[in-house]
Amino acid sequence: MTLEAVGLLYLLHGTAVIMFCRSRFPKRITRLLCMSVAFLEIGIALGTYFMIERSIWVWGLFLFSFFVLIGEVLFLSEENFPKTMFVCLTYCQVFLAVTTLSKLLAEWFFGGGIRASAYIRTLLHGGTLIFYQKGLRKRFDQIRGELTTGWWPMCLLSVLYTIYLGYLAVVANTGSIDQIQLMFFILLMAAICLGYGVIYHTIHYMLEAALNSQIEQHQKILVQKIKIMERAEENARRVRHDFRHHMQNLAEYAKKGEVQKLLDYLSEYSFEVENSGRKRVCVNPVIDNVLSVYLAQAGQEEIDMDFSVNVDKNIGIQDVDLVAILANLLENAIHGCEDSGKEKRKILVWMETKAGRLSIVVENTCREDILFKNGIPMSKGRKGVGVSSIIKGVERYGGNIDFTCEDGWFSSRIIVPYD
Repeated sequence: MTLEAVGLLYLLHGTAVIMFCRSRFPKRITRLLCMSVAFLEIGIALGTYFMIERSIWVWGLFLFSFFVLIGEVLFLSEENFPKTMFVCLTYCQVFLAVTTLSKLLAEWFFGGGIRASAYIRTLLHGGTLIFYQKGLRKRFDQIRGELTTGWWPMCLLSVLYTIYLGYLAVVANTGSIDQIQLMFFILLMAAICLGYGVIYHTIHYMLEAALNSQIEQHQKILVQKIKIMERAEENARRVRHDFRHHMQNLAEYAKKGEVQKLLDYLSEYSFEVENSGRKRVCVNPVIDNVLSVYLAQAGQEEIDMDFSVNVDKNIGIQDVDLVAILANLLENAIHGCEDSGKEKRKILVWMETKAGRLSIVVENTCREDILFKNGIPMSKGRKGVGVSSIIKGVERYGGNIDFTCEDGWFSSRIIVPYD
């Protein structure tokens, strides 16, 4: 391993962390931290190059770099532990495969020279990062955003793959790979490709199932909204049908000079007309549909529901995601009121769009003993109904969500940025 290759190696590692790690810090700070770690590793590697026997130096440098990389990513990442480890170890596997392959190519075509191996590794390493950035990053980020569970099995599988590849990579850089080890490397790469193929095939079907579930929920909302509109139209037809009778009654009051009875009758008739038609909650059709449906459901359960909605007509959030977030929030609120066991039950909804952000606050009457795990409300030892769908929808747009319970009131606060 040449000294200039060491510098390029750690700079590429730092660049990779910036690319694949979803950092909890601003981009500028993330870049500064990653490059600082890279230069620190370069200094340590170069400082120990002439002090330690070469094979020990390679093994030590490998373990040192591996654990520094893991610690760096865990410190920066805003994602949960298994997802962070899976992503990080996947990168490690790619790098280890590149390292082993570069050594083999150097032996086959350049007589096994260290400098040739280092240059090949640098080219392959940089090429894989460019390929990821241009061809895979968008799709991989989508999967990371949409899949909120099931990361532990993939994480454990990645640990096994990394151990085997790490062993071969170190053996390749401290000596040479014999025929048995070469065959083992080929079989291992085939197993890794097959394993990841099965993983992503499974993820594909999981995402399709989740999308179908969201679409079904959307259809359910629309069907219920149609029923509400049909009832409103039926009431409107009844009012129109009785219009002639109302006019006759009003004329009779006028003939008799019964002004007060005439005014009282007009007031009652005006109230009936106003409540016979379909009322719009807001200008956004999707939000209007969801709120109308759950307002009707709350009324059937004798739950008071008040809302203040000030949203734009068009929001840069997909309809299925908007329905998944809002419908599950309101459904949870109704369930919370029902489970509270209290006589007076109420739901408060506040929504606003401002500066490219959708803010939602839903508060409802609830029981006093709601349990939380990692900030997530639990229902009878499990996640509350629809909570995972809410979290997934919010995370897809890089939003924030917060659940609290205090003095018999449960609050859900959400901020979702959109373009």
